[in-house]
Amino acid sequence: MGKMSTVRKFAYGKLEWNERDEARIERNLFAIDGKTWEALRFCKYRDGRHNRVHLVIDEDDFVELFRDAVRKGVFHVDTMDQMRTILEGRETTGQHASGRDPVLSVVGVAEDGNLAQGIEEELYGDERN
Repeated sequence: MGKMSTVRKFAYGKLEWNERDEARIERNLFAIDGKTWEALRFCKYRDGRHNRVHLVIDEDDFVELFRDAVRKGVFHVDTMDQMRTILEGRETTGQHASGRDPVLSVVGVAEDGNLAQGIEEELYGDERN
């Protein structure tokens, strides 16, 4: 079996503990023995060096791993509540995951919502140039 290599990095999230240490979750394209696949890699850097602690896993498998961990009580309730907030897109900003506030979308402020359509004609009469 050959050595696995990273062909392309698509995205990553990181947590910096201090100036030298960080944890990362990456979505990359990997290759080994002439085959390629996209997967998640969990890794950590310590003292500026990349530790050889990795979990490379397909996203579908990660979902199953996460589901099993939740089912078996690996995470505290507070952690699950924080994750739910992130997944619902309400993290700290109160906005939807797309970056748009769903209330303002309905009202039509900075959107093409329905409630604000024709509001100028209704308030001011005919449009004038």
